[in-house]
Amino acid sequence: MIKEPARIVFLDDSEDLRALMPVLLASELSEDCRYFASVMEFENHAEEVLRARVAILDINLGANVPDGVEAFHWLVDHGFQGTVLFFTGHARTNPQVALAEKHGVAILEKPAHPDKLISVVRRALSETR
Repeated sequence: MIKEPARIVFLDDSEDLRALMPVLLASELSEDCRYFASVMEFENHAEEVLRARVAILDINLGANVPDGVEAFHWLVDHGFQGTVLFFTGHARTNPQVALAEKHGVAILEKPAHPDKLISVVRRALSETR
């Protein structure tokens, strides 16, 4: 039996969040979540990523590495049809993030209350495809 691709993909450099997010989304939404630690890993799984309905992207993935904004542009350039949510603790003032927010990209600030996170992801799932 072929397993359906995850409807949610999560890009974050925090090992703790990568461990927590799939458990939270599975328990609260009964949704699989595929997680990635870097933009390169994210892009290397293009087929799965592009089939997802929601992409949750951390903005700052560490010093001198591609960031969540670059992952966002990659998604747009590759025709991603889902909803993108930025997840950030300190990059809300990034001008590219502000521009994305003006175009409907939701910004979730860390630390996010689990109920708020689940609510936003549930809404995003209901609004896509």
